[in-house]
Amino acid sequence: MKKIITRDKQSKKDKKNQLIIGGILIVVMLFSTIGFAVGNRSEGDSKKIEYKGINFEQDSSGEWRFMISNQEFVTKYNPEETANVSFFSYLSINDYMDEPLYFVGGASEVNYEIARNLGKYVLRIQEACLDENCSGDFPIKNCSVDNVVVFEESEQEEIYIEDNCVFISSSFENQTIYADAFLFKILGI
Repeated sequence: MKKIITRDKQSKKDKKNQLIIGGILIVVMLFSTIGFAVGNRSEGDSKKIEYKGINFEQDSSGEWRFMISNQEFVTKYNPEETANVSFFSYLSINDYMDEPLYFVGGASEVNYEIARNLGKYVLRIQEACLDENCSGDFPIKNCSVDNVVVFEESEQEEIYIEDNCVFISSSFENQTIYADAFLFKILGI
């Protein structure tokens, strides 16, 4: 049998329980906020470098982010890591502005590396062929007219340019580092 209590005592008991529950919620919220702030300030999560006046920051996924003219770019490698890849290039980002860009060969990862950085500048990006001996049903493009990036698997690693075609010759494993070197060059880094 339940003891009969007055409204005044019941009101005091309810208020006491509300204060206890409220205090517990405040403590939980305070510790979760502190834990979130401390957990996200880990210095090991990001690495920063400055290269030719441009700040590069590596995010938790290992990709490098940087800004040029208020535009964000994302690459797998930073310019220091591509320093051994040298080539002569007269091309700049302006040569690709509002023009179609075609890829011949290359793994989807390396094509994506260039597409995600140049996609906002070019008219469209599409796979293509340079001659009729193409394995896919792609349009045939010409280096003297079209902007084409050609990936060739080769032990002799180099980047060279013929007319509007950029040839990236490298082992399969190094295609992305060579693609990033190409990007840095046309961005003027």
